[in-house]
Amino acid sequence: MKKNILIILFLFILANNIFADDISNIVVDKNLNNNNTTVNTNNINDALSSHRHSIGMNFGPTIFYMLIAPSVFNLLMPPNDNGNLKLQGDFGLDLTYTFRAAEKIDINVDAGFYAMKTYYNNTSAEYNGNVYGLGLAIGGRFYFNGKDRASGFFLMPKVGTTLFITQGRELQKDTSTYTNRNTNIWDFYISGEMGFRIDISRGLGVNSGIRPFFDISILDIGFSYRSIIRIVPLPRFAIGILF
Repeated sequence: MKKNILIILFLFILANNIFADDISNIVVDKNLNNNNTTVNTNNINDALSSHRHSIGMNFGPTIFYMLIAPSVFNLLMPPNDNGNLKLQGDFGLDLTYTFRAAEKIDINVDAGFYAMKTYYNNTSAEYNGNVYGLGLAIGGRFYFNGKDRASGFFLMPKVGTTLFITQGRELQKDTSTYTNRNTNIWDFYISGEMGFRIDISRGLGVNSGIRPFFDISILDIGFSYRSIIRIVPLPRFAIGILF
């Protein structure tokens, strides 16, 4: 009888120890899971709160207005007609800014200033003038990549406007009189841009301070109020910093 009681008591103690171990394991696992959840949540919060802004210089519009546009314009004008305007790029500056609204969405703002010279000289008249362009565009970048990050390939629908201010003087050689020729031209457009953002030093971590980036876009195509169809090759060639 005593032997049976001892066996039952031993089994009860053993079962109680096993049950207690299971409870401990469950509590430990639960704590580990909670810690992992906290770590993951912290990582997500760090990723969203870190490097949400970027600012840089975009050389794409400068290349377009200083080189591509004057070359195409002058090429389309008949070379044997001295009365046709000639266009020459003088100066261009474009600044770009993004704000990360979500893990893979940026709000993009571009603002630029461009200066070009226009001229012609023939037997009856001589003209010299300047064209100043003020540009502003706002769009949303949507990134397409395998991870939740604002980098890699993006598509950006945007709206924009450009104000062209022309100031010039024409000399009539037979009368030696000057005529001022000043005009303002507004252009509005909607378009879509496709390109890539390369975060050069992302391997340093989300809390690594400022990081350089590089942007390049392949094409900007859409509809313009003035020219109907808007096609701009290499619209973005930018470098800057993320912070």
